[in-house]
Amino acid sequence: MAIIPVDYTNPRYGAKALRRFAQEALRKAGLSEAHGKEMADYLTATDLRGVLSHGTRQLPGYVRSFQSGRCNPRPNIRIYREAGAVVQWDGDGGMGHLVSARAIRSAVSRARSAGICLVTATHCGHTGSVGNWTRIATGAGMICLYYSTPMSPLPFDRPQPVAEALNNPPVSFGFPSAEGEPPVLIDMGTHLELPDVMQKVAEISVLPLIKGLAYQVTSVMMTWPVDVQSPVERRFPGATSSLTAVVLDPAFIGDPSDYTRTVADLRQKVHAMEPLPGLDRALLPGETEAEREADFGVRGIPLDDAHIQSLRELGDDLGVPCYWESDR
Repeated sequence: MAIIPVDYTNPRYGAKALRRFAQEALRKAGLSEAHGKEMADYLTATDLRGVLSHGTRQLPGYVRSFQSGRCNPRPNIRIYREAGAVVQWDGDGGMGHLVSARAIRSAVSRARSAGICLVTATHCGHTGSVGNWTRIATGAGMICLYYSTPMSPLPFDRPQPVAEALNNPPVSFGFPSAEGEPPVLIDMGTHLELPDVMQKVAEISVLPLIKGLAYQVTSVMMTWPVDVQSPVERRFPGATSSLTAVVLDPAFIGDPSDYTRTVADLRQKVHAMEPLPGLDRALLPGETEAEREADFGVRGIPLDDAHIQSLRELGDDLGVPCYWESDR
């Protein structure tokens, strides 16, 4: 889900300073100390993996959504219905990060006893980099398929190309690996490209757009009609997102060590393949993020001037120091 590419020549900023800044900014916006710390951890973890469009860059927008009353800074996140292997959550207008994490943890717990769990959540804000949530499941040795609605309601009120009308709902698919290896993990938006680029692609061939459209339709059908069934009252106008996820425990299928051994064998075989044009290595999804996490955790996160300036302006508005300045 890296809309903004990583530029390794940019100045680097320490994760600890960014995390502290984010935590204090969110507290100033009205979040509890616990929720502020949790959100700051998720945003910084996203930056550490190089998904720079969805980490601390989102912080000013999140703060504004709380200050304006569009999202709830003090949500009462709760399970409102559960039956069998299904658990349904109410995000109560809070940011989608908070309810996503709780929903997936509850699904992992239920899958331990049932082998599988379907979990949904409604009435929440932006769900962020959705690979955060599948990583909770893969860290527990489980498979996770996660779907979320886009932040904005689907704009079907005006004629336009269907790929644009279906918006860019994010998906993440996570598969556990052996200890010491990163999970195989896809975290992406479902648009092939930005609308103006898709128009140019369509003039050559619609086939690539059809494949992207299949992802869009799948994500929309896994979330939008399901969310409409929810009886939860929508009190916060900015909390328009929802999620549906499936968590599976490979231990209910057979020996989980056979599963992870096969993943390791696949990884080795992929590494021996020819890379795609313009790339120097063939890797499984999730490996690049793991490498960045190790690098950025030690040497800092490379961020562009616009990113840092937006945080600096937010700090000025809220009275939060730019802690990274003392690191430089």
